[in-house]
Amino acid sequence: MYKLPKNWAEEHDALVRKFQFDAYLDGIEFVRQVAELAELVQHHPHITIDYTTVRISLQTHDAGNVITEKDIEMAVAINKL
Repeated sequence: MYKLPKNWAEEHDALVRKFQFDAYLDGIEFVRQVAELAELVQHHPHITIDYTTVRISLQTHDAGNVITEKDIEMAVAINKL
C-alpha cells in the first residue's frame, strides 16, 4: 500500500488533484512545467484545463491503469512545482 501525496486523492484507480490559479495563463504555465517533467520521466498524466482550474490525473497504463510507484513519484514531483 502507498501513502497518498499531500493534496492528492484516489479516484477510480487514479491519483487526482485540482490546482487553482489566479489567471488562465498561470495555469497554462503550470501545465507547461508539468509537461516538461512528464517528458523527462516518460510518465504522462491526463490534464484538463478549465479556465483557472487545472486537473491532473495519474495512473500507470502499462500496469493495467492502476496507481503505481511511478504515479506517487510523479505526484510528489508535481507538488514541488
